[in-house]
Amino acid sequence: MQYRPMGRTGVNVSALGFGLLRLPMLADGKTVDAAQSVAMIRRAIEGGVNYIDTGRVYLGGQSEAVAGKALKGNWRDRVYVTSKSPWWIMERPEDFEKFFDESRRAIGTDVIDFYHIHMIMHRGWKEKVIPFKLIDRIMKLKEQGKIRFAGFSFHDRLGLFKEVVESAPWDFCLIQHNYLDYEYEAGCLGPKYAAANGMGLAVMKPVRTGFLANLPPAMREALRSTGVVKPDVEWALDYLWDIPEVSVAVSGMGSMADVEANLRYASKAKPNMLTPDERKALGAAIRAFRQAPGHIDCTGCYQCIPCPHNVAIGYIFAYVYNNYLLHKNKKKALFDYTVSMSPIQRGAPASACVNCGACLAKCPQKLNIPELLKRVRNDLEA
Repeated sequence: MQYRPMGRTGVNVSALGFGLLRLPMLADGKTVDAAQSVAMIRRAIEGGVNYIDTGRVYLGGQSEAVAGKALKGNWRDRVYVTSKSPWWIMERPEDFEKFFDESRRAIGTDVIDFYHIHMIMHRGWKEKVIPFKLIDRIMKLKEQGKIRFAGFSFHDRLGLFKEVVESAPWDFCLIQHNYLDYEYEAGCLGPKYAAANGMGLAVMKPVRTGFLANLPPAMREALRSTGVVKPDVEWALDYLWDIPEVSVAVSGMGSMADVEANLRYASKAKPNMLTPDERKALGAAIRAFRQAPGHIDCTGCYQCIPCPHNVAIGYIFAYVYNNYLLHKNKKKALFDYTVSMSPIQRGAPASACVNCGACLAKCPQKLNIPELLKRVRNDLEA
């Protein structure tokens, strides 16, 4: 295993982190297979992983409980454990401490090493994080020694990311990034901005919720066109490990085979590890994605929001619909469009658009957003 500094925290974390959001499930599809999950987590730790990432709402609370089972005994002493406080289910400011205590008990630890304000985005920032003074509350937990490091996870545009970074002496942050979404949300500039402010950087969704682990033929052929042959997942992880500012790539692993493969890939993880041919291949894969029939040329810059009717425009176009056009996996697209996109978090579906046109002047790509939302509605809501 390779290790990297986590910003100014003074600790080194494994290049590979274990994200406990996609654990194997029992036959009912609702219950985590605790025995298999515990074995996977402990195998990852034996392989050198020292960053275990969970959250209060992950898998309906089961994720923290499984982490607690896996870390019983001296396993806890071998890792840094994280969790997250979700603003969108808070009804009053005091819920922050309540959720923290519930997480701490579920994990079975007195101290949570890396604690996040979960999923900061424009609505939560204005409606809960600032009014509930959640930054003051998380910093107080640190002062009390209940957490070691204070940070946040982020899902919004670069401008808001900079505002959040500058709002407090954060120790670290967690952002979504991968080679396909180099412009999406905090994008390729997010890691550099975090590092410039002394923060450790964890990156989630390195394989884009599975999309980059099972590439469509056009993208896979583009990667191989330069003569470099690697598994799809290795390409995605190598892209992140190549970035010097990335401290840890947090991968959701659903089987022991995933754990073993990722441990092999992580053994070679180095900053600036990609060759010129590999960078060329990644560029070819991005072009293949953008050339898919019907592709919407949305970068997910989020300049079009807030929408007067709360439509999650950038997420729908850049993440859900363009994935659907390549894979034609409607079941997966509908999951991303419904379960992963609640109105209180990302926003409303395409059918909420009333064709008011407020978004048109804001779009740098000059997209006809209302017309494109009609297309999405017809394909995914019919």
